[in-house]
Amino acid sequence: MSRMYFGTDGIRDVAGEGLLAPAVVRACGRALGRLLADNGNQARVLAGRDTRRSGAELLDQLAEGLLAHGHQLCDGGVLTTPAVQTIAREEGFDLAIVVSASHNPAADNGLKFFGHDGRKLPDATEQRIETLLDEELEQPSVVARAGSRVTDPAAARRYMRFLREACFPDLDLSGRTLVLDCAHGAAYDIAPKALRMFGAEVLTRGVAPDGWNINAGVGVFHVAELHAQVSSSGACLGIALDGDADRVMLMDELGVVRDGDHMLGVFAADLATSRLLEGRTLVSTVMANLGLVKRCRQLGVHCELTPVGDRHVAAAMHKLQSVLGGEQSGHIIFRQGTRWFGDGLYTALRMLEIMSRTGLSLGALAAPVAKFPQCLLNVRVAQRVPLLQLPDLARAQAEVEARLGADGRVLLRYSGTELLLRVMVEGPDEVTVNAMADELASVARRCLGAG
Repeated sequence: MSRMYFGTDGIRDVAGEGLLAPAVVRACGRALGRLLADNGNQARVLAGRDTRRSGAELLDQLAEGLLAHGHQLCDGGVLTTPAVQTIAREEGFDLAIVVSASHNPAADNGLKFFGHDGRKLPDATEQRIETLLDEELEQPSVVARAGSRVTDPAAARRYMRFLREACFPDLDLSGRTLVLDCAHGAAYDIAPKALRMFGAEVLTRGVAPDGWNINAGVGVFHVAELHAQVSSSGACLGIALDGDADRVMLMDELGVVRDGDHMLGVFAADLATSRLLEGRTLVSTVMANLGLVKRCRQLGVHCELTPVGDRHVAAAMHKLQSVLGGEQSGHIIFRQGTRWFGDGLYTALRMLEIMSRTGLSLGALAAPVAKFPQCLLNVRVAQRVPLLQLPDLARAQAEVEARLGADGRVLLRYSGTELLLRVMVEGPDEVTVNAMADELASVARRCLGAG
């Protein structure tokens, strides 16, 4: 059965349109209400949202169905996705909801759902929601069980306390200066407070959300713009989060951007040295730079590659019992027993803990991950035509791959959240890589361009 509503990261669309039209969101709420009612008891649901203007209205629409089925909704207000996941797991909620479109523009929004363990719902559960949603759109259920909705203004403080007491009880960042970009998103208040709680001096950017400026010129896609602040302040680290703060990009003390490949290399080396890297296995995706794969070989660590998406990474980690995984884009996943962390702030704190413990800078820690030049271009498309049905593009790809030989690779894939084709070329030198990527992107535009 094909998935009509769920993409790679929940249900996402332009707010108020398509999959997020009011009638669909209300039907989704009723579908969730029915799903939770299968357990026979009133369910406790935790909700949070990012700073988009549309978030509160979408949550109100979703809540109608939940309350109609007699469930209790705890509204944490503006919260990062990881904060919602953590609180849901630690406090025994039956379901968690985040209204966010992560790194997408402000006009978009999305619905993300997590289970009692704080992890994304299994495919089978999402498929069940889709079935119920279709039924609700065709014939809305009528239920007279009044649920309850409460606000929870202390949720953010409990999340910060968890980080301090359960995760980093001995971390002291006194004397360290950090530059932090919160993307005008969900972390705009919680992240600066959390880092200051550990004693750091924090210089901020992207902490004035107005409902429309989330991710606009700030955040993970603009981490290079932290350079001036890092340089002038003598900061030991620049930290850039995305709109819902599950992803992070770092800048070292010299102004060099360190992405997920660098971070995974540092974490893998630290865990392997401490004999805490179970199975000596790291999980990443096909987007991982060849430099990370080479670094893993040097460490005697197996680098398992999956399709793009944190869902695939987490599934492989579970299967292989790995404690570390992530993506080049900055979504790093840690597993500690039954606890899973896919949290940009937590990841930054883990890096700061290693820096404090070893006395090394991020630049020194990341240096062994010698990355191959890589160019990633986005081609806007009218629709996601299967690539096998595009012979001209296939021929162009084959020609580029032949010219690269064993010294590089090509990856073409569609975005799971936007109408984009990702064109990635990796090779021995930047000029060659950029030219080949431009060449493929040009062919792709002719075949697929949205006009």
